[in-house]
Order: sequence, then C-alpha cells, then structure tokens
Amino acid sequence: MKFFTKFIRIFIVAFVLYLLSCWIMTSLLLRPLNTPIVYQNYFPGEKVEDLLITTKDHQQISAWLIKKDKSKAVILAAGKGCNRLSLLHKANYYLQHNYTVLLPDLRATGNSKAAINSLGYFERLDIEACYNTLKKQGFQTIGVQGHSLGAAAIAYSLKDNYAYDFMILESCYDNMDNAFKNRVHKFYLSDKLFLPMKWMGTWKLGVPLRELNPQKYLAKINCPILFLYGDSEWQIPIDESETNFATCSSAKKQKHIFKGGEHEDFTLRFNQEYTQTLDTFFNIYFPKENNIQ
Repeated sequence: MKFFTKFIRIFIVAFVLYLLSCWIMTSLLLRPLNTPIVYQNYFPGEKVEDLLITTKDHQQISAWLIKKDKSKAVILAAGKGCNRLSLLHKANYYLQHNYTVLLPDLRATGNSKAAINSLGYFERLDIEACYNTLKKQGFQTIGVQGHSLGAAAIAYSLKDNYAYDFMILESCYDNMDNAFKNRVHKFYLSDKLFLPMKWMGTWKLGVPLRELNPQKYLAKINCPILFLYGDSEWQIPIDESETNFATCSSAKKQKHIFKGGEHEDFTLRFNQEYTQTLDTFFNIYFPKENNIQ
C-alpha cells in the first residue's frame, strides 16, 4: 500500500511538472519578440515616413512608409520573430520598380507592442489596417507580400474579405496542426506527447485549432498570386506547399520552388533567381507598371 501511495505521489508530481513544462514552452512559442527599431538611413535618398497605425482591435502598429508612385503600393510582412529590418532587400526591389512601400512591424515584433504573437491569426488585423491606411491615401493598386507568419497573416485576412491586387506568399504554413507536427517530428518525438501545448496555445489565443488554418482561405483568392517556397523546408514540407498552391482558386496563380531552399529569406542565397522570378510574375500581370526607375 505504501509503495502504491508513493507511486501515485510521484506520478502526480511528474504530471504537474509535465503540464508546467508544456505551459512554459507554449508561452515561449507565443511570446512577444520586440526589438527597438530606429531608422538608420536604410533607404538613402528616399523620404521615409514614420507611421503609427491603429488596428480595429486597438493595437498600435509601428511602420515606415516610403513613397514613390502615388497610385501603387505594396505591404511587406515579416516572418515569426522578425521585424521590418528583415524586409529591406524586398523593399528595395519594389522601390526600384517605383512602388510605394509600407513596412510594418507586425504586433509583438519590432516597435509594435502586444502581449503575444498569434502565429498570423490576429496579425491579419495589422495587414488589414495597413491596407486601409493606403486606401485612405488614395492608392489604387495595393499588393501584399509576406514570409512564413507574415504570409499566413495575409491569408488569414482573406477571412475578412480583403481583396488585394496581387499577393506573394513565401513559405506559408497550411495549418497549425501540421506546423506543430513538423517541428516536433524534427526531433523524432510524437506530437501526441505535446497535445497539452495545442490546448494551451488555443486557450491563450482564444481561437479554436480548426481556425488556425490559412490554407482554407486560399480558395477565396482571384487576384494574381505567386507562391514561393523551398524544397528543403522541414518546417513546411514541399507537399504541404504544393497543396497550398493546388487549393488556391485564382486563375492567375504561379509558383516557384527554390532548389535546396530552406525556411529562409530567399533574397540572401538566391537573390538573382528571386529577382528574376518576381520580374517574370510582374511582367505577365503588370507589364506597364513593372518599370525600373
């Protein structure tokens, strides 16, 4: 009897520690990653305007607006844990093509404060607020481009029936269930071992797991869209990216796969290939606008 009582006590302590470790890992996954951002002449010769954009859930989003053509603009969104500084190469591409560029720090990154990051779900409200800001300023053509979490945020914004003139999604996860499994399986562990993390995460977000699914909104797209992904991304295996592409309903969809590409900023290792891919996309759908100044 004493042995059984001792066993029960040890089991209870171990189970509590297990749940506590799951809570800590969940909190780390969703923690804010704010880093002070100060402009340091990243765009020489350009006029950079500091903006503070308010979302409909009352978050304050810090952003830079670099104005060029007053009729066309693009919103760039960074991946998880990154901020606008990770988008400088991409911003320069658009500036060379005379696009006005809006560079926000999505909530819980850079200068944009928030209690948690929501893996793209509530970040969609940041994208929407940026879009509304550009619309109010009279821009007629507004495109969006995002990487990883930023791409998911753009896809989630389709939930609210936002319609963009073009979209570029880089390494967008298909659903949170698969994104979680892929990261756990990398370490040869069963995702069932971490089921409490799913429950805790959705509780902290206040969003059911079934809603954390960017892929289901891809069926609402009808504008020109380009999917970019690598064939060596263990976080998002290529078959999941291919399913994203197949799910997309747009008749004007294209994809490009970077051979040997991982879950990374493709402009760093594949800059020429990346630039040529975007050039081809824009020359097909926006030939008159794709002029380099």
